[in-house]
Amino acid sequence: MINGSVKAALMCGCVFALSSGFANGALAADLATKAPPQSFTGDDFLTRPYLLGDLYRKRLHDLGFDWSLEIRNESVGNLSGGTRDSTANAGQMALGLKFDMAKLAGISGGLLGATFVQRWGDNLNGNAHIPAFMLTDEIYGRGQIMRTVELYWDQMFLNGFLELKGGRLPVGSDFFYGPCDYINLTFCGGAPGNVYGGYIFNFPISQTAGVIKAHVTPDVTLQVGFYDANPNYLSTDPTIAILPSIPSSNPNAGVMIPVELDWTPKLNGMPGIWRFGAWYNTATLPDALTAANLTGAVPTFTQDTGAYGFYVSIIQQLTASRGAGDPHGLSTFFNGTWGDPRTSAQDYQVALGLRYLGTFASRPADEVAIAVGATHENPRVSQLEALANAGALPGIMGPGFVQGSEIPIEAWYGWQATGWLNLKFDAQYVINPGGYSVETLNGLTTHNGNAFILGMRTTVEF
Repeated sequence: MINGSVKAALMCGCVFALSSGFANGALAADLATKAPPQSFTGDDFLTRPYLLGDLYRKRLHDLGFDWSLEIRNESVGNLSGGTRDSTANAGQMALGLKFDMAKLAGISGGLLGATFVQRWGDNLNGNAHIPAFMLTDEIYGRGQIMRTVELYWDQMFLNGFLELKGGRLPVGSDFFYGPCDYINLTFCGGAPGNVYGGYIFNFPISQTAGVIKAHVTPDVTLQVGFYDANPNYLSTDPTIAILPSIPSSNPNAGVMIPVELDWTPKLNGMPGIWRFGAWYNTATLPDALTAANLTGAVPTFTQDTGAYGFYVSIIQQLTASRGAGDPHGLSTFFNGTWGDPRTSAQDYQVALGLRYLGTFASRPADEVAIAVGATHENPRVSQLEALANAGALPGIMGPGFVQGSEIPIEAWYGWQATGWLNLKFDAQYVINPGGYSVETLNGLTTHNGNAFILGMRTTVEF
């Protein structure tokens, strides 16, 4: 059983996560430096929110310094799909630091933030040869190394109306959809970065960037960002990954400019965050047709200047079990992103999910959730595959398939085992991984059908 003080702390944490648009935990990149430490009374090992106890958190917070340390691990295995049944384990440790410069140096409205991440493990899609668009263990990727994910200064002006932020930043800290409550990447983090990851780099990749925010009303914020969209930021070289240096120039580099309108209503007293945005990248990028699975005398496709897209993401509490202001109840999210068909191998991704907090009266911090989504192959690429299969392109051989939509369905139960330990029991069913609707690829009969995956995420707050 969880005592009343820890229940209250957990509920406060859930309200903060929903109203700010970030997930609980380090996968929503900026939460570690924005969330205040949870307050609690007593120091019972099983009910306190941190494994190591307070460790002067409250005293340091009063002085102007906050820190968080989280380890998250995902273990998954496929019972179908791919060329063989396999397992994978991946995880990360995230350290977040926040310095309130008003308290520390008398600089009103100033905040210095930093986040560092160490990743490890392997990838189920690779181990089992599941040809999916999206990772089935989202925590894998971008190098099994330590990275400086954030190192920035945030400054408020004009009584909080204007906010300027700059430094090394992942775009998902301020734009797109934040939470990462699911293990399939379709439902995790910023969807534009999932689909257009060649120039929109999700957590844990950071870029030299600046963000301007206008807090028009308490419920409405308009913001624009400027991100150095240089692929060299993906490097695992420590001088780029750990040190906040600017990498050397790259012919595919540009400036990625997102613009977003945020609305944080309270519908019938229940919080939500609604994001509407678009982006433009100034770089010259390969045409999407270069992603087609063709062989033979494949033509050289032109490059296109600029890339664009738009998105919407909504998180909204729908019911409150104990009246307005209570986070227990049903919440929903919707995520949709559409990208430039000239340059994107996949042209859109959509996702919809439901989550219920407080599954039983005796388990107020447990959650249950389900989501369904789709990642769609660009029709220009699919049509080219179909033409090549039909022999309509002299000298070019088709792949023997035509890609369409990948449709994942995921459900999980989150068990708050202690105040500091959460176990998430997860099931995924991925229909047509990679958009392949046939089980014969390149003339070879394989096990590349729908993938059924079971897994567990372990999260420990230190």
